[in-house]
Amino acid sequence: MAAFSSSSIPGVALVREPITTYQIPPNLWEGYDFSLSSTDMDQIDTNVEGRRQVLKNEVKSMITLAANDPFQQLDLIDKIQRLGFAYHFETEIKHLLETMYNNGTHFLQFADLYVTSIWFRLLRQAGHYASADVFNKFKDDEGRFQANLASDAQGILSLYQASYLGIGGEDIMDEALAFATKHLNLMLPHLSSPLAVQVQHALKLPLQKSVERIEGRRYISFYQQDQSRNETLLEFAKLDFNALQRLHQNEITILTSWWEGLDMKSRLPYPVRDRVVEAYIIMSSVFFEPQFSLGRIHLTKIWLITTLIDDAHDTYGKLDELQLLCEAIQRWDDAELSELTGPLKHVFLETVNFVKEVEREMKERGHFIGVPYMKKGLQDFVKSQFEEAKYLFLEDLPTLDKWFPIAVGTAGFEPFVEIIAMNMGELATKEVLDWIASTPDLLTCIYYISRIIDDMATLKREREMGITISTVTCYMKQHKVSEQVAVENLRNMVSNFWKNINHEYLTVKAIPICLLKSILNISRAMEVFYGDGQDGFTASKGRTEEIIFSLIVDPIHT
Repeated sequence: MAAFSSSSIPGVALVREPITTYQIPPNLWEGYDFSLSSTDMDQIDTNVEGRRQVLKNEVKSMITLAANDPFQQLDLIDKIQRLGFAYHFETEIKHLLETMYNNGTHFLQFADLYVTSIWFRLLRQAGHYASADVFNKFKDDEGRFQANLASDAQGILSLYQASYLGIGGEDIMDEALAFATKHLNLMLPHLSSPLAVQVQHALKLPLQKSVERIEGRRYISFYQQDQSRNETLLEFAKLDFNALQRLHQNEITILTSWWEGLDMKSRLPYPVRDRVVEAYIIMSSVFFEPQFSLGRIHLTKIWLITTLIDDAHDTYGKLDELQLLCEAIQRWDDAELSELTGPLKHVFLETVNFVKEVEREMKERGHFIGVPYMKKGLQDFVKSQFEEAKYLFLEDLPTLDKWFPIAVGTAGFEPFVEIIAMNMGELATKEVLDWIASTPDLLTCIYYISRIIDDMATLKREREMGITISTVTCYMKQHKVSEQVAVENLRNMVSNFWKNINHEYLTVKAIPICLLKSILNISRAMEVFYGDGQDGFTASKGRTEEIIFSLIVDPIHT
């Protein structure tokens, strides 16, 4: 790339005062030992694995027995997915849902709102274009949802969850969301637990925007209180959750050792966000299953590396050094270290080392084709970061239209998506990686959602740091509105992006559905950890801390 010159940035000094007054909240997990001794691990595995295998076989038999009863199939698949262990039965569930989709909707003729909504949601989650027309039978002569449905709490909740799978132009799904939301709020004060708790949580975060592992842990608690629960499903869910938790604890131990070895807190002159556990819990939202252990480690490392780069551009006050870092990353040559005399040489070195590590480990598995794509994604990320830094030095607030392309680039999710693909084994073909690099509509919407949600969550923190450029402030400038109006309108934009994602999810057939789901989980992670205007990564006390305790620290008692 062409070298950046200070002369090309009129009125911009090469040095500004570094931001040192902002205090990053302390690391909540410093000194916490997540590891289990090998003896303890062996004892646990020996005691539990046999029972877990027996239960798994029993669940498989339940799936087989339900093969001729579509109503029983729907209920069983829904519970297996909600309890968090569907990955054990992907082939069986895929076959059942494909058969159900191909058989059409005639069996729904006598189905109630609850069953119809589950049918719609499960099929769309699996990538099948289930018709929204199935909900027409629940409307009255005036085209509104029937008033008597309002007394069916389970049915209304099921409709509410299904409505978030709607796409643009499906007015009936917009009407379903409005109807279900209204009546869930009306009935909530009169419901008893556990249903009341489920409704309250759903109104805050619907399933379509939820993280599967977090929802699985939550649903296990709900299901345990269900008088009609199946004990086999419940016990298997608990044992499987705990087994995965032990694996995740071990991965955090590995990552903590790596991060401490980098010692970036003492090597860099600007505040470093020491957030290994938080980065891990966010990235494990992409895929939590055991076969993706290396993928979680790679995603967590790149999250921490890109955070170092982001903080350098946001808080470090030397534009000339940022320029050298950007140019070095573009050329990608170890010799560039000689040009980097300041502390940012450590950021460059660890970025290069990370890519080399991924390349080596992917070659060992025969899936290294994606490494050049990932490297290019990192280069584009750093280039966008430098473009953003120039705006910060100029203190020139652009319009949203001008800012959005840069802002999406600074989110830096393309190399994350390429890591996700590489960890899908043989699915990581050149065609898939070219599709990712082309930034198709599905990825564009995911990147936009992530950028907007991040900016709304970090607005207060960055304002305290003296950073005034974000999608919120740029929207305010372009449309001449207040912050409150800007945030509300941006939330509406996010809702529309979700509809576009739903549409693309149903129509992109050249990309494996398991890869699409994992990529989509980036947006879900952002909704969970950055939703409601909270930066759950930097300021993890509270919501993120509670999630870490529930998923990583505390096992489920069996």
